[in-house]
Amino acid sequence: MKKIFNGRLVSRILYGALGIFCTLLGIIGVWVPGLPTTVFILIALWALSQSSERMHAWLLKLPVLKVAIKEANRFQEEGTVDRRVKLVSQTCSWISFVGVALLTQNLIASVAVFLLATSCSVFMWWVPTTQYAVSKFK
Repeated sequence: MKKIFNGRLVSRILYGALGIFCTLLGIIGVWVPGLPTTVFILIALWALSQSSERMHAWLLKLPVLKVAIKEANRFQEEGTVDRRVKLVSQTCSWISFVGVALLTQNLIASVAVFLLATSCSVFMWWVPTTQYAVSKFK
């Protein structure tokens, strides 16, 4: 009997689709305040590494994501986030909330952005900050 369903192929396609989708969200997040770039790039790196080495290597070479990938790698290796990244993410999250609340005056959208900003704040509070070596000579 011939096997029709190939589970490995299906999982590679699903991982690839997830990786491409998260890459697109990460790229959009470079320009859209409140949309986290690094989180989506972390997911994309993981998904594409499960799907295809070639796709994973392609993602690592995208110039628009250079900083996000550097920070994602630091987070994967050290489990820390740079203080500047925390500051920018917090600032963008809460400015986005204020902007949505004032400009749209839509309660559902405001609550949704508030919850996203709050989850970003909790995550950034929970994750340790990168510690840099202090030089004796300043």
